[in-house]
Amino acid sequence: MEEISAQGISARSGLRALCDLTETVCRVLIGAAVAAIVAITVGAVWFRYVLEAPLSWTEQVSGMVFVWITFLGTAVLYRRMLHIAIDMIVLMLPVAAQKLVYWLNQVLVLVLALMMIWFGGQHAIANMPQTFGALEISPSWFYFAAPVAGALIVLYWIEKLFDPRFRVPDGEVHL
Repeated sequence: MEEISAQGISARSGLRALCDLTETVCRVLIGAAVAAIVAITVGAVWFRYVLEAPLSWTEQVSGMVFVWITFLGTAVLYRRMLHIAIDMIVLMLPVAAQKLVYWLNQVLVLVLALMMIWFGGQHAIANMPQTFGALEISPSWFYFAAPVAGALIVLYWIEKLFDPRFRVPDGEVHL
């Protein structure tokens, strides 16, 4: 019995370490992406108005980077339960009903994440042969943000299943 318990604790700590690692990587990528958008925008303005030689690719790259920021940020916010929540009515319910509403919400989140993986992956794969107008890269780099974020959300959903500490907001988000 103790061996099973020790394995369960080890698996749980391994899952938490994986989630911590993926969250840290996402946060670093988001920070780098914001810096990249700023640099691209400053560069675009410099080339257009100072050098009078506008760059043709800046809008597409900035848009692609912004989509990745949005989707990775969604996964990080989901892990920390920091999405805005209008829970005034839910908080008036009895505790048992609040838990039921919480888990119904979590099931819907899981369904949405699985749909992001499935349909986002299909869309990204279907568009791999195409290229952007000004760039010689596939728009699939843009579309793969959805299945990657969906996979991260599923990972964080599993973490919430086994670790109750991640079922409450890591900050104030109530309206």
